[in-house]
Amino acid sequence: MAWAFIDMMKTDNLQSATQAAARVNDARLTTFHDSRHRLGRAMARRLGWQHHVAWDTYFIFGPAARWTGEEMPVPDFWRHQLQDREVWERTAEAELGSTEWTEALAEKSEADPAHFATGDALRIALTEGIAEANSTPVPAR
Repeated sequence: MAWAFIDMMKTDNLQSATQAAARVNDARLTTFHDSRHRLGRAMARRLGWQHHVAWDTYFIFGPAARWTGEEMPVPDFWRHQLQDREVWERTAEAELGSTEWTEALAEKSEADPAHFATGDALRIALTEGIAEANSTPVPAR
């Protein structure tokens, strides 16, 4: 398992990523810090997004997935927590105490609303996605 921390807000940095990663104690988990958005852009390209960085986005790959070239494999399952610009403009001040950072968002979100989930709905969706991806048979080599 991998968890990448992608710097998107002013408070995101190696220190905040390290602190967040320390809250999860699982030897199977490898954490990465993506200050240059390399993984975030690769994930966005895989989803067909042309102008955004994927963050707060969860990809699940089954055991047959192989990343052998420049592009990552297509995930077996994915979800995101990215609200579109209009939603953020209505909720950012209440959620974050400021609307300033929303100005950096593109005019149109490329995140598919059908893959949006937060809170318990996200936890349940990811749990089901992991179970489904793990049930995919691994092809013989």
